[in-house]
Amino acid sequence: LEFRRVLFRSRGNPPTVDPQRGLSIFRALHQAIQAGRVRSCHDLSEGGLAVALAEMAFAGGFGANVDLTKLPMDPATPAHGNFTRLFSESNSRFICEVEPAQREAFERDLPTGLFACVGTVEAGHRLLISHERQTVLNEDIFELKRVWQQPLDWS
Repeated sequence: LEFRRVLFRSRGNPPTVDPQRGLSIFRALHQAIQAGRVRSCHDLSEGGLAVALAEMAFAGGFGANVDLTKLPMDPATPAHGNFTRLFSESNSRFICEVEPAQREAFERDLPTGLFACVGTVEAGHRLLISHERQTVLNEDIFELKRVWQQPLDWS
């Protein structure tokens, strides 16, 4: 909603919540976290996937390589290019970092069809996002963080 408000000057339609589906996701994710399978986790609230990935990269000091083609999408949802994939603020969505050795167990913990491995953490400092083999974003995480913090720089 925030991205849509800024770009299109409209509030758009708020995401709807499926309480049963959301509860099953929260319970499964809580179980995975309690079992030590999740290294880090970020909700996809304000700013959606794009902002969550950037904030996780800032916090860890590592880059990421993400393929939006692998992102689970409801076929009835219009994609609007990559706007929906990158900036959807739908409820009950998370991006999780999982060690490769924990991946199988993590995936067993979650409801079938509601998750996908969309990328990897990278040792460098670039956030690379692609869709259908086309680069959507390829930026240095420190430059992204500088721009992200700029509104708070009152000096």
